[in-house]
Amino acid sequence: MSVPETPPPPFGDYYREIYAKGMLAGERPTLPMAWEELEHRAQEALDDRAVAYVFGGAGSEDTMRANLEAFKRWRIVPRVLRQDLSVRDPSVELLGTQMPAPVLLAPIGVQTLLHPEGELASARAAAALGLPLIASTASATPLEEVAEANGDGPRWYQLYWPNDDELAASIVRRAEAAGYTALVLTVDNYVPGWKPRDLQQAYLPFLEGIGIAQYLSDPVFRAGLEKPPEEDIGAAIGHFLGVFANPRLTWERLEWLRGTTSLPIVLKGDSPPG
Repeated sequence: MSVPETPPPPFGDYYREIYAKGMLAGERPTLPMAWEELEHRAQEALDDRAVAYVFGGAGSEDTMRANLEAFKRWRIVPRVLRQDLSVRDPSVELLGTQMPAPVLLAPIGVQTLLHPEGELASARAAAALGLPLIASTASATPLEEVAEANGDGPRWYQLYWPNDDELAASIVRRAEAAGYTALVLTVDNYVPGWKPRDLQQAYLPFLEGIGIAQYLSDPVFRAGLEKPPEEDIGAAIGHFLGVFANPRLTWERLEWLRGTTSLPIVLKGDSPPG
């Protein structure tokens, strides 16, 4: 007779482990418990180019600050004495994906700027928690390798739609084959933004071939090169710069994308009505 597995404790009970280690062993957390301090530590540990790329916004960064202030205005309103809270279940299902909490790992590109294992480490962490990973087109690791690291974990794929439809379709097919179950289309990055912090550093990781792994590993992209990227990375980077931006995207073009995949499509980014 098999013994049923003991369900893991709720995420919110992590505080018990922290206090217990402090009381029994005098052990304190090695990482900050506050987001602001965690960001401060990260900026101290990273080089200036990585800090500029990760923490910088476009223009005067007013929109970035406004987004943060808008998020801070949201409030959680507790509903007390409504039900027995000894067993809590924050799990939800979204677009056919079951998740233990209404949280997804956002598609952050070029993660090797922060750690050598980059997206692979994030994929393993997401799988361990059962939270959906959204892999970025700007990943420093091919989407198939990210999927392998993610194992049986739920995963979606974020698409920067290039100006080559054959290339876009190829990337989507690869995501489907690798077990990504939803497509997240970014609609507010038609052309690169004016990012003063990056410009001050005169640094863009893509120009060093970092963060373009989805392109370098794609058969359609490679077919457009005279030599493989392994032999001429400069030409490959130039080809990437030629296909990345797609300012011609419109609502009507979504019909073409809908016809290339059976995956649910999520639109990510600011898009005014009309």
